[in-house]
Formats: sequence, structure tokens, C-alpha cells
Amino acid sequence: MGAGVARKLFNNLIEAAAQSSVEDDDLPPRPVVVREMPRTGRIMSTSRLSDGLMDLQANTIRDLDPSSIVQTGLRDRIDVDSDGIRELAQSIREHGQHVPVLVRPLPDQIDRYEIVYGRRRLAAVRLIGGDMTIKAIVRGMRDEDAVIAQGHENNLRLDPSHIEKALFTAELRRKRFPNEIIMEALNVDRFAISKLVKIAEDIPHELIEMIGPAHEIGRRPWRDFGDLVISGKVDVIAVAEDALARLGHEASSSERFRYVHEALRRAIDAASRRNAAAQKLVHGPTRRLVGEKGPGPALEFRAGRKALSLSFRTSDNPEFGSWLERNIDTVVADLQERWMRESRRED
Repeated sequence: MGAGVARKLFNNLIEAAAQSSVEDDDLPPRPVVVREMPRTGRIMSTSRLSDGLMDLQANTIRDLDPSSIVQTGLRDRIDVDSDGIRELAQSIREHGQHVPVLVRPLPDQIDRYEIVYGRRRLAAVRLIGGDMTIKAIVRGMRDEDAVIAQGHENNLRLDPSHIEKALFTAELRRKRFPNEIIMEALNVDRFAISKLVKIAEDIPHELIEMIGPAHEIGRRPWRDFGDLVISGKVDVIAVAEDALARLGHEASSSERFRYVHEALRRAIDAASRRNAAAQKLVHGPTRRLVGEKGPGPALEFRAGRKALSLSFRTSDNPEFGSWLERNIDTVVADLQERWMRESRRED
């Protein structure tokens, strides 16, 4: 397509020159002044012509086979195969594709391209099938430029949801793109990048896929959701699966988020209450006096998470301390025997 455009430009110039020559044959001769263009001027003019042809080629819309385009780039959508794709496919089938996608050539592969932006349109054209081609602009781009173009197009055509933006940001960070490129692509500052990445890292990707893009849900609910997930008190995937099974398949992704969010909160509250009750049952009071009142000293019993202890001040009753020291093996053996007898009765 680029060579054809260039040839057409040059043919137009030649035809214009020929027409001018024919019209000038009827005029009387006149002196001809020949001025040689400076060498630098000729180089600049050639360079400008070349740049102009490259710009024209880069912005020319071409019809491509959808199968020649691969999606190896960064994913910026969660539900590319949603009902919206079928609606878009129907619109393209009836009215045509009005906005081209942007692709870049794959290195060392003839007539193979990588999608930069327009994944939904590509999915819709593939859904139509048959001999349907996709309108595309083919442009050689660096990775950084492709990321910026992808982010800008997404923000202009269909605002990504907060969680989609978080996943995209985390993927850019994982691919080691500098913060300046991420800021330019998503139109955010450094502080926002850190918040987005943390949400994407705190919430399992499997759980996000179960919920969907949730376009109505902003940063604060997702941040609270992430805090519940990292509490580690419940199996979040199991809670989400159970909640969504009760909700049904007709709910929107935003409704799924709210339902799972509430189910997760209730499950964590219930787990916290159970843990508190278990702690109280197992450990009881941390310190109390035991033994009958009488001539013997008061013994202090301590119960902790890892140990039990029984102690008293020997200065309160040295004789009792000496007796216990002599008979400690017998006392402990009696306690163990009693425990075994009571355990057998319970069985």
C-alpha cells in the first residue's frame, strides 16, 4: 500500500509537469535562468519527501485478515468475550467498522501483526467470521510508544474499570516499564501507580476473573476488598464461589462484586468470633489462685498459649515447698493417673 501511494504521488507530479510543458509550447521563448539547489537543500527536500511518504503510509487504513493479527501484547480488558462483543459484532455487520484498530508488524514475520489497540473490535470481527476483513493502521512502534497509544485509546473510547486499570498497571510494572511511561499511558501520578499495583497484587487474579470488570466499583471498595482478602482468615475463593452460586448468572459484574464483598465480610466476622471463643475456651484466665484455703500456701496457676505453670512463694511456707520438692514425682504421677481414668470413662 505504501509503494502504491508513493507511485501515485510521483505520477501526479509527472503528469502536472507534462501538462505544464504542453501549455508552455504556445508561448514565445523566454530566457531560462538555471539555479542549482544547494546540496544541503536537496538532501533536506529528499528527507522531507521520504518522511512525508512514511507518515502517509503509517496513517493509511488497510484491510487485513483478522487471523494475521496476534494478541501478544499487554492485556487491558477482563471480559473481551462478553455480551458487548456480540453487540459490537452486530453493529459492524450492519453498519461497517468506522474506527480502525492499530497494529504493528511482528519482527521477522511477513504479513503478521501485533494488536496495539482495538482488541474488542478485533474480537467482534473474528466473531463475524467468513471473509470479513478488519480495517487497521499498520505502524512500526517501539514497546514504549505502543503502551502509551494503547492506554490513551482505552481512556478515550471506553474507560477501563478501576480493577482493569490496576491489572494493566501491575502488568506494565512486571514488564519493567518505567514509571514515566506508565504515567503517560494511564494519565496517573506515581502515587496512584503504587495504589493500583497494590490492589492487583493483594487480590488473586482468579477471584478478579470470577467477579469481572465491575465498572461501577471505584478505588475505595476495591481497596477494602483487598484488605479483607489479605487478612487470611478465610478461603476467599471458596467464599466467592459459594456466594456467586447463590447469586445466579444474570447479575452484572458490579453486582457480583458487591455480593462477594458482603459475603467475604460476613465470613471473616464469623471466623473472628469463632477464634475469639476458641481462645477463651482453651486458654481461660491467664492467672488465678488454686488450692483450698488452709495452712498450705496459695498456688498461682498460669495458662498461656504455649505453656501452663503452677507456682508459689517458698517464703510463704518453706515446709510445703520442701515437701513438694521431695514428692513432686508422686504428685505428678497421681495427676496423670487421674487424668487417664477420667479419659477412659469419657470414652
